[in-house]
Amino acid sequence: MTAAALRALEKQNIERALACAQGKVHGPNGAAELLGIKATTLASRIKALDIKRR
Repeated sequence: MTAAALRALEKQNIERALACAQGKVHGPNGAAELLGIKATTLASRIKALDIKRR
């Protein structure tokens, strides 16, 4: 898998988690909890991958 393909997969996974969490990043039932990562880590990945929250 190329680096670009891996980034695209990560971006898609984060976008799906945000959709399932109704845009909520942290807290109970937030996207960070769904992905099993810290909310601050998710926030930095959202910024790095230029994901627009709805």
